[in-house]
Amino acid sequence: MKYVDTLNNYKKIILSILACLVFWECASSPEVKVADGVVEESLKNITGITTQDVEKTVAKETFGLDDLYILAVERTERIALKNEATEQALAQKDKAFAGFMPTLSYVFNKFYSVPGHTQQPSVIDNYKTYKAIQSGDPLSLLPSSSSGSNLPPTVGAGSRLLLSIPISAGLASYQDYRASKSLAEQRRLEAKHEAGRMYLEIAQAYFNFLQLEESVKISQEAYELNQDSLQERKRMYAVGRIMRSDLLNSETSLSNAEAVLADAKFQLEQVRITLATMVGYEKPISVAGFKAELEPIPTGMAAEEYLAKRYDVLSAFQSVKVAEAQKDKAWVGFAPTIALNNYYSFPYPGQTHSKDVTAQLQITMPLTPFSQMADLKAADSAKKQAKLTASQTRRTATQEIRNAFESFKNSQKILAIYQKAFVSAQETSQSQASGYRSGRNSRIEAIASRIGMLNAEITYRKMLHQHSLNRIALGVAIGEIPHLPGEKKEE
Repeated sequence: MKYVDTLNNYKKIILSILACLVFWECASSPEVKVADGVVEESLKNITGITTQDVEKTVAKETFGLDDLYILAVERTERIALKNEATEQALAQKDKAFAGFMPTLSYVFNKFYSVPGHTQQPSVIDNYKTYKAIQSGDPLSLLPSSSSGSNLPPTVGAGSRLLLSIPISAGLASYQDYRASKSLAEQRRLEAKHEAGRMYLEIAQAYFNFLQLEESVKISQEAYELNQDSLQERKRMYAVGRIMRSDLLNSETSLSNAEAVLADAKFQLEQVRITLATMVGYEKPISVAGFKAELEPIPTGMAAEEYLAKRYDVLSAFQSVKVAEAQKDKAWVGFAPTIALNNYYSFPYPGQTHSKDVTAQLQITMPLTPFSQMADLKAADSAKKQAKLTASQTRRTATQEIRNAFESFKNSQKILAIYQKAFVSAQETSQSQASGYRSGRNSRIEAIASRIGMLNAEITYRKMLHQHSLNRIALGVAIGEIPHLPGEKKEE
């Protein structure tokens, strides 16, 4: 009974240790939940958004561009998905680090004989029987009373502890650690790049919404003016001052204005729904106007100099590091595997003494490394692919930065031209209205000039929003938007 109690105590201690280790290793980061009003620390590091930002935003009735971005971070799964990929890479790094550590295991062996099975004597057994009969010593055929066993102590029946110390496996674990560390950084950079892409997509929908909202207002006024124009032409046609073709042209203009108004209203509602879906807002969303002043564009730097803040370029560079570590690991596959296994067997009832600790040095040398050669070939190809991808990403990012600068400068020039045309149309409309009040012009001429001014205003306002969007696209392209706490300042 004493030995049984001792064995049970050993088992309880081992199970307690294992339970603590499993609980410690399986503890994960807090679950990221959408639309719960809380921004987890991992999302804050990626997007720069805090829980306080969310609380301030949800209290508003209308949302600006930054407010929409805050809602999208907290209410959609887009960045959270990228964050989970980062967490998985960090878990792989922890697993690789564990490869350096010795492993402690509990081993239990018990052997069972097959019922009805009688082992047939071997040639050696028959020879021993023959020699015993010839020598007249039949007692030698009896089983030995010794407590020893022909089985090695590492595979015999009973319970034992196994402490396995990896000696050469640390090389492979080190390469896994390198790869996992670079992979975690790659996933983190990919998440930050995704945050910038999301900000740009929200900005595109936001300015499209503003442009359509203003277009509806101006189109409504133009439609009402066309109605007034048609009524005036009907009056003039009734007294014979204009021809029927002039009246029909006015009716056509009214129908076109009505169609433009209906189309603008439909597109506005579609964009409203799309924008609400993008930011995870379930109710009809109200958008505030863009009141922020556009910052001056950076000057004096080549497009390649902005690549240091491009997260997609930095991520591609990390992917090359991952591929290099995987190739080094493939080289390690050709080396022998060396491990030191230490067994301690627990005493069992009837045993007169405790067994000693048995050490086993295990060396495994691959003699046919065909699989390792294939792994090395695949790893080498993956490294070349990663370098090509990094080069392609760098070239694409450079071109995107150049296009962003050119688009901003071009929209700036066109905006000045449209602004000049709008000012001229305003002056013309005011002059025609003044002439109508003084009796020098007809009401038709005043209405026509007013409609022309509204058309010029629509064109100007549309280009104004496009110019603002181009500035934001430039900020995303050079890595200054969205603003992240601390990191960009340190760079």
